[in-house]
Amino acid sequence: MLKDIPFQIVYSTGENEPIEFFLDALVESNSFDLGLGYFSSTGINVLSVGFAYFIQSGGKMRIIINDILSLQDKEAIEKGINQQDNYFENNILEDIRLLAKTLSKQDEHFFKCLSYLISEKRIEFIATAPANLKGGIAHNKYGLFTDLKGNKVGFNGSANFSKNALINNIESISCYKSWSESTSELKRLSYFEEIFNKTWIGKSENVKIIPIEKVKSYIQDSFPVEDLQELIEEEKYIVNTYSTYNVHLRNKINKLYSKNNHIPQFPFINGPHNYQKQAYKNWKKNNFNGIFAMATGTGKTITSLNCVLEEYNKNRNYQVLILVPTIVLLHQWISETEKFRFPNIISSIQPEWEKLLSTQFFLASNEKKTNFIFITTYATFNGRNFQLLIRNKKLRDVILICDEVHNLGSKNSLKNLPINIEKRIGLSATPNRIYDEHGSIQIENFFNSFSPCYTYSFSMQKAIEQNFLTKYEYYPYLATLNYDELKEYKELSKDLLKHYDFKKNIYKESANFLLIKRKRIIHQAENKKEVFSSIIKEIRKNEGEYLKHVLVYVPEGFENNYAERDSYITEKEDQRIITEYSKIISGFNISTHQLLSETKNRSEILKKFENGKISVLTSMKTLDEGVDVPATKYAIFCASTGNPRQFIQRRGRILRKFPGKEKAFVYDIIITPNLSAWDNEPIEIRRQLLKMEVNIFKNEIYRVANFLYACENRIDITLGQDDNLKKIIGLASSFDINLDGLLNDLTIQDSNC
Repeated sequence: MLKDIPFQIVYSTGENEPIEFFLDALVESNSFDLGLGYFSSTGINVLSVGFAYFIQSGGKMRIIINDILSLQDKEAIEKGINQQDNYFENNILEDIRLLAKTLSKQDEHFFKCLSYLISEKRIEFIATAPANLKGGIAHNKYGLFTDLKGNKVGFNGSANFSKNALINNIESISCYKSWSESTSELKRLSYFEEIFNKTWIGKSENVKIIPIEKVKSYIQDSFPVEDLQELIEEEKYIVNTYSTYNVHLRNKINKLYSKNNHIPQFPFINGPHNYQKQAYKNWKKNNFNGIFAMATGTGKTITSLNCVLEEYNKNRNYQVLILVPTIVLLHQWISETEKFRFPNIISSIQPEWEKLLSTQFFLASNEKKTNFIFITTYATFNGRNFQLLIRNKKLRDVILICDEVHNLGSKNSLKNLPINIEKRIGLSATPNRIYDEHGSIQIENFFNSFSPCYTYSFSMQKAIEQNFLTKYEYYPYLATLNYDELKEYKELSKDLLKHYDFKKNIYKESANFLLIKRKRIIHQAENKKEVFSSIIKEIRKNEGEYLKHVLVYVPEGFENNYAERDSYITEKEDQRIITEYSKIISGFNISTHQLLSETKNRSEILKKFENGKISVLTSMKTLDEGVDVPATKYAIFCASTGNPRQFIQRRGRILRKFPGKEKAFVYDIIITPNLSAWDNEPIEIRRQLLKMEVNIFKNEIYRVANFLYACENRIDITLGQDDNLKKIIGLASSFDINLDGLLNDLTIQDSNC
């Protein structure tokens, strides 16, 4: 904070260097108001030192530029030869253009920093000229720095922000602090603050405001925006390379960056989004317990880590246990926590993790100050070794984060609920456990967070409306079982009657094996391939020879239990199916690649998919493990999953923003029931079979409703402009399933949460 710096009353060349004042003030501030004077060949590039650091800390700027008028300029304006505002702006623009031809490395760095702030909308410029056009231009060199706590430091003096003025000439500036006990110092600070603000809002009688949007555009176009980290590295290089900066200054800036590398902070310049801030407030209000039900792609990881950061900022301490379903996600969480600069990140993929974690748990349980983040999978968490480490430990200050929190509701995980950890965050786009009411209730009770709104809810519809996710269009396609498939399906359905509780309207546990067999028939229906081919033809018709960014969710076998194992194993049957779909794509002479859990060069494949060298990706479970494919423009759902968790998350993975992607297109293959298949059955058996059929088709219709609800073309297709949807509505009606009612329920839930 500014108050921590022992600012001098006056800074003079050769004594207390003016350049040191600006470095100290910049790196402690979050806003800087600058009365610049004018752009000159030796201008304010000296503020490069600490400028990138100021930006990294979230700094914002306002700059007032004063135009310099020659006698010829004044005469031209007075005679009306030029329109005044344009004339002033073009003068300033020309000054910068001339500068651009002779810029040093420091000059370029300064303008790159300005460009970055312009792109982030964190800098504003105005230009001024004398109101009477006869001279008396206000070229005061003054400004104000303000920190996060509202402390202010003002300055003015002879220094004009040039290298000569700040380093070589015998120049001086006076400094005024808001926490000073001197009345005269406070009056001077107030005076310069008032001058700046009056000029800024156009209430100064002595100056005229000139719009300079062209100047901002020129800076941004001429000095392309750099990645912030590159700006920081460039700043370090400049300080340590150029003789302009003495050893004392070099040591100061290097120490500053070295110190900052170990201080946790939010990784993005603009800070957390408002919804992420609200999630923290809700969690805190709920006694540091809660489930964040947030759409895939809206930054659940960042939201939860921001909660940790907020608590660290209050207590200067963090102790965190993070549970994730897969090894892939574990690596992603390590990457995200590193972006927050949390030191001491430990994970269960490290060889000596048990020893490291044991030490941290011992310190934490004995209320010793220790900072650590431990990341592991649910499978390892449920293992004997981990449970021995955590048992009977008092972990009052530890924060538990459970990613894809539905995994905590499995039988294995429920036995091991870490009730000794009081601060808890659950994350999921779909927290409920499908077909497992008991597990869902246990999760909600553990986090003191209840459906449908939970502690914080941010739906896909809201994320799309607020431009955090890409808009999409939805197109359902119909497929049927062939003769052999229908025959096997009927036999399995009859067998399942013995394992169905018609009073509770649920299957008994003994039905699991038969249900998996029947589900595979629907998933792997042969006719889907014909429909799939027609969709590829349709996409190719739209995209021509430049077809790219197509993702195919291929039908798969069983659903993985991540409470017991932390990766998905592709079985022979799965491999056969994905290969068949890949051959269909290759038959159109389109480049394709399979993306499976065991795929080694995953990053390289995803990069080729992004740049269009691979046109189509086929995948099964991999994308359920947290792998995002933001470049995807077309997604084809060939797996007829009725599990909301799967289809909601899979859709979310392809709706992330990507340069040049204005909209995504979702194609969904739906297996239609064959009502006539049961005509020859006895009346009572037929009634029971149809009841089961209704439940199966309800899952399909629920997926249709969910996809339809958030899509951009919902009105068009519900008005009857899509033949497939007409058929679906007709089938739903024959089963007494109200599609409009499902859509209305989703609307009400969204408005309530």
